[in-house]
Amino acid sequence: FNMANEGSATLTVYDVTGKVITTIDGDYVKGYNEIELSRNDVPASGVLYYQLSAEEFTATKKMITVK
Repeated sequence: FNMANEGSATLTVYDVTGKVITTIDGDYVKGYNEIELSRNDVPASGVLYYQLSAEEFTATKKMITVK
């Protein structure tokens, strides 16, 4: 994800019922940033949703995980 300015951001992963699977908070630099998730971070499989929130920006997308 790209940040317009350096600052904090939160990535939250949900299952289809809206239950929070994991939350990752951090401080990120201006420009391009990555958050890498492992199987330990997201033990569920199937269709999940993730939401990235940073200052005045929020986006929610769908992802599919497979074992």
